[in-house]
Amino acid sequence: MNILSNWLREWVNPNVTDETLAEQLTMAGLEVDGITPIAPAFKGVVVGHVVSCDKHPDADKLNLCQVDVGEAENLQIICGAKNIHSGLKVIVATVGAKLPGGLKIKKAKLRGVESFGMICSESELGMIDSSQGIAELEDDAPIGQDIRAYLNLDDHVIELDITPNRGDCFSVLGVAREVSANYNLAFDLPEFEVFSQGDCAIGASVSNTQACPKYLTRTITGIDNTVKTPKWIADKLVRSGQQLHFPVVDITNFVLLELGQPMHAFDLSKLTGDVKVRMAKSGERLELLNETTLKLKEDTLVIADSDSVLAIAGVMGGMASATQNNSSNILLESAFFEPVSIAGKARSYGLHTESSLRFERGVDFNMTELAMERATQLIVEICGGQASKVNACIDKSALPELKPITISQEKIQKILGFELDAKWIEQKFINLGFEISQQTNNSWTIIPPSFRFDIRIPVDLIEELARLYGYDKLPVQKLSLESNISTTSEADIDQYDIMQSLVNRGYQEVITYSFISEKYQNLISPDAKKIRLSNPISADMSIMRSSLISGLLQTVESNQRRGHVDARFFEIGLCFDGIKADEQSNKLAAIVTGNRFDAQWSADLQPLDFFDIKADLESLLALTSAELSFEAAQHTALQKGQTAKIILNGEQVGWIGALSPMVQKQLLLPKCYLFEIDLASIKSRNIAQYKALSAYQQSGRDIALVLDEAVPVAELIQSVKAMQQQYLVDVNLFDVYIGEGVESGKKSVALSLTYQSLEGTLTETQLNAKVDEVLVLMQVQYSATLR
Repeated sequence: MNILSNWLREWVNPNVTDETLAEQLTMAGLEVDGITPIAPAFKGVVVGHVVSCDKHPDADKLNLCQVDVGEAENLQIICGAKNIHSGLKVIVATVGAKLPGGLKIKKAKLRGVESFGMICSESELGMIDSSQGIAELEDDAPIGQDIRAYLNLDDHVIELDITPNRGDCFSVLGVAREVSANYNLAFDLPEFEVFSQGDCAIGASVSNTQACPKYLTRTITGIDNTVKTPKWIADKLVRSGQQLHFPVVDITNFVLLELGQPMHAFDLSKLTGDVKVRMAKSGERLELLNETTLKLKEDTLVIADSDSVLAIAGVMGGMASATQNNSSNILLESAFFEPVSIAGKARSYGLHTESSLRFERGVDFNMTELAMERATQLIVEICGGQASKVNACIDKSALPELKPITISQEKIQKILGFELDAKWIEQKFINLGFEISQQTNNSWTIIPPSFRFDIRIPVDLIEELARLYGYDKLPVQKLSLESNISTTSEADIDQYDIMQSLVNRGYQEVITYSFISEKYQNLISPDAKKIRLSNPISADMSIMRSSLISGLLQTVESNQRRGHVDARFFEIGLCFDGIKADEQSNKLAAIVTGNRFDAQWSADLQPLDFFDIKADLESLLALTSAELSFEAAQHTALQKGQTAKIILNGEQVGWIGALSPMVQKQLLLPKCYLFEIDLASIKSRNIAQYKALSAYQQSGRDIALVLDEAVPVAELIQSVKAMQQQYLVDVNLFDVYIGEGVESGKKSVALSLTYQSLEGTLTETQLNAKVDEVLVLMQVQYSATLR
């Protein structure tokens, strides 16, 4: 939210600089993201009056102007702007003036004629980015006055990052309360006098008072909405980031920023019958002010007349009943909508408005009357007209209940670690608008104000005291903690070690949302149970994920758009097959795409393949003693023929494979390889034990076997290891061949067998005997022959 320093100081004016004020707001919990001046520094610029404007004698596009700047003699200034003419009030940089960017105005001569200054545009003063011509000031601008004073340019825009629980601070009034409490300055709500007569010409009713406990309306007839919005209102709106329309709309926007109460004005001539606050009916449609037409949902609170829907309550009004510059009679609305009834409605329609922003976080239900009076006062002063009495629909039983909260010095000291002065505590609560209903020597019973929805329990009050005292001033004390140090089994693998194993192989960790789109759910796990969110952040985050793969694919997709084509990512996170604890599990997933190595002069680029990610997974599995194996299978999101189940003790614990070409095409992704595995399956190991090293050399034997092409090599290796041969140290694959010399449907697999003894060097006879045992096993079990 943007707030103007000078506007804030109209309410409460501490004797500090804007920079100090911004710093204090941050320390009090209202974080200031930035503070920027309305205009950059310049001097020597004043209000001028163009007395005469004639063509330059030697240049058709230049004008020779006589300009009164309040000095004894008029200044002769040459100007080439198309909109220059006599009688105009303008901005004049006199000789010696210093403009933004270091430009210094000097006496000049153009086509033989002297010029003593410069008539400026707003962009030349750094007030806006671009302009079509020189600035045209109001007719009543005082000649000779410094332009910084006239345009109020010695002001700052303070950009506040308001947290969701502080909806009361989305207004000048709310921030002024905070400043008042911080600097112990007096603060009272203003009163606005409005002359009203006669009843409201149109009735109003509320069918759902739980969603709308308070609804106020008033007619104002005979207004002139064609007049110009006063400069003091227009400047505040524009500098706060609002667009200008016409007076009635500008005034309701002004009241929203000033008091934090969203309001709306309907054109009375476009209404039929009474106004009703009700739930939308099936099939009803509404064209909004942003010219989009929506089909309304039945859970949406709306404002309607006898014929049609006029507005989505608390979000946006409709085009058909909108106030225009030719409107002469209006119906003014000021309401309190219960936050839960409004929460998420704007997002569900793809909308985000200033009204919904405030109503979702909570608007002061005691502000509706004051805002109505303020808006009415301004409309009558600026546009004229006659205001009726207020028509009020109020259900007091549905309004939020302000429950008293009791705190004590003992509780404050226990939470903060030190004692606060009792008088200081009372003063701060009074400055914040809290009511002290009961008081003893060391305790207070506090009733929070209607604008503080976030104050519900004692620690909320203590937090208020802490932030006003200053988090930076809280005393630092050493903590003493009595605790029993728990033991951790040596067989457990720390999650950090698992993550570091992948980092060491070039992976980067990512953290993605637990919510995914239905599109990704159907692509990755179409058969999984869909857990839909009742109030999603957006349509792309409406399903709880059952797999980490979707988040990794989105990360790759995002990196590809930014030119990062070589990627190795992994994520550890919770996946959901249901909402119960036993239907949720932590998983580990990784994805690779692009090239194996960075580009270099000595070798061509080598694209990653299935065996790269399989090697990474096997390296990770080396941390654990679990006997995991791979079994060819099929998965919806993975490519047939390059997909395998990850098996642990006969049970599937994950998947590995290449991304399906169909999924790859739909998501516009390159070739990707990935795996996902249940984290618990790789978090245990056998405790390492000492084993004697042999003093004798290893002996190796290579065998090449011809067998059916369908037999997995991993199964061969596992069979050899399962023999538990004496002296066998390792079995490795070093070649697979299919082609000439090998029968069709067969393949040649070359294995390296390594043996070593602790007692002595193995003889040729011993080695041959061991190799023969392996060959017999291969022949019997797989019909393999020695090549």
